[in-house]
Amino acid sequence: MLRLFKTIFCVLFVFSTISCDDDFLDELPEDKYTEQTAFRSYDNFKTYTWSLYNIFSSGSHLQRIQNSGSVYAGDVEANYLYRPNGRNRWAWQTVSAENAPGGWDYSYIRTVNVMLDNIDGSDMTEAEKEHWRSVGLFFRSYHYMELLSRFGGVPWIEHVVSEDQTDIIYGSRDSRDLVASNILRDLKYAEENIKVKGDGNNTINQDVVRALLSRFGLREGTWRKYHGLQDETTYLQEAERASRLLIDNYPTISDNFQHRWSTEDLSSYPGTILYKEYATNVIMQPFSRHERGGGQTVEMHARTLERYLCSDGKPIATSDVYDGDATIYDEFRNRDLRLLYRVFPPYKVNRINGNNVDWEYTDNPQDREYIDLMNNLDETGNRPFPLLTWQPFTIDRMPHIKGSANSLAPMSNFCGYYMNMFYNVATNVTGGASFSTTDSPIFHIEEVLLNYAETMYELGKFNQNIADVTINKLRPRAGLENMIVTDISDSFDPNRDPEVPAVLWEIRRERMVELMGEGFGFNDIRRWKKADYFINQQPLGVRIPKDGNPGSLKWVESGKDAGRLYRVDDVLELGLGWQEHYYLYPVPLKQRSLNPDLEQNPLWE
Repeated sequence: MLRLFKTIFCVLFVFSTISCDDDFLDELPEDKYTEQTAFRSYDNFKTYTWSLYNIFSSGSHLQRIQNSGSVYAGDVEANYLYRPNGRNRWAWQTVSAENAPGGWDYSYIRTVNVMLDNIDGSDMTEAEKEHWRSVGLFFRSYHYMELLSRFGGVPWIEHVVSEDQTDIIYGSRDSRDLVASNILRDLKYAEENIKVKGDGNNTINQDVVRALLSRFGLREGTWRKYHGLQDETTYLQEAERASRLLIDNYPTISDNFQHRWSTEDLSSYPGTILYKEYATNVIMQPFSRHERGGGQTVEMHARTLERYLCSDGKPIATSDVYDGDATIYDEFRNRDLRLLYRVFPPYKVNRINGNNVDWEYTDNPQDREYIDLMNNLDETGNRPFPLLTWQPFTIDRMPHIKGSANSLAPMSNFCGYYMNMFYNVATNVTGGASFSTTDSPIFHIEEVLLNYAETMYELGKFNQNIADVTINKLRPRAGLENMIVTDISDSFDPNRDPEVPAVLWEIRRERMVELMGEGFGFNDIRRWKKADYFINQQPLGVRIPKDGNPGSLKWVESGKDAGRLYRVDDVLELGLGWQEHYYLYPVPLKQRSLNPDLEQNPLWE
């Protein structure tokens, strides 16, 4: 059985239109691929469909697995994470109709429609036709979800468009209601008609369709609720139904949170629904080497770090075990372990023997606190501390802050909170920049659990039982006490956004930390209509004494002798920040010049 992403097919279709009165000239040439001859058998469709899986790496999507660093894109856009060598374009108001963020792409829709339009004329059985139609509708829905999220109403293209169909080519945008309802219609058809197990291991199957239904139902339902649209319940109820079925099908989760992103084989990782598989000399990725070198430019900032709970399940403002933030050692202590798996915790060692690998502990016991903790947590030994670069080279300290003289120093960053998901030494990273083979998840049960928890709250059904089958399944491996719903009052976290109900804030917090780095952030804060709250916050770095401040960094005072580093100015003080019309992207000017009937989104003129 062919396995996802291990084999790449290149199929050349020669599409030609012949107009002639002679019947014999209308016969299809036996030695040429045409649309009519290429789509006959089950295997024809199977071969064609492999190319559609590339959508999961598409640059047209925020939540994607693509080039090094791009997997974080949605969370950088949300200002959960940031790039110190760049500015958030939404906060700095550098987005315009002339400089559109992109994503208006219909080439993929056409590619899928070519397949769909040729199913009925094939030699397949009805059951086979239903299966491949379901696969095609899944992929078309996946892409339309992104178009809908970015632009709102867009042209709905049901079939391949010919050159003479100018009414469609130059047609106007369809309504959000129509696009959303068609996506839901197609996914429900796919769920009912696809092969339950798909076409082999790690292919689109019934559970994958349900995972997309879970994601789409929550996304569209909450968008409608918080943006004042109608019919939110229809989508939320579908998210509830699909999520519940998946939770029943995947009753266990792994006890190792980090291995979702640092294992060579996700097929055996509990709760994996679909993943991108890498294999030596077939298809490989750059992520692991990138994070163990000098090219990583994505960081977490202090405001995001402060949202992680403490081990007693309480926020830093009310926890009895929070040690404060006078030093970076303090602020990482007794925290949600998922923080330590996304930001390297602090340590320091001394190198010995005149080389770059051997080391010894310092005389300060605090310097080894997190070395011991992280090595004890990692039963495989694949994520050793102190950190090893790809050469290898021992990093003698964290935070490893860049200065003007070492801007490309390996595993370093500007403000102290080095973001990582792929760090491990098991995969081969010495063969080249793209030589790693650790797999990457696309759909997994942890997202579904969080979709279900949030959906049930929005439907007025969230209670302790729901918390126990969702959030409290995730917390033990993060070293956290369970969520007790009745304990969450308005005073539970005085630092929360006061406009968000306390329990909902905690549900959203859990989603943020569990899925941190997977790219969901920007779509989340937009559907909640809370983008201004997150994006307008100034990113801050670690606390550092004034006399220890590298010259390339700025320093903000927040105490007698120490403050936080920062490289990005406060956008609100500069009169900038998120604008209301940013919730929908502008239709690119190029598209509007080609088709004047494409109406622009409000205030983007």
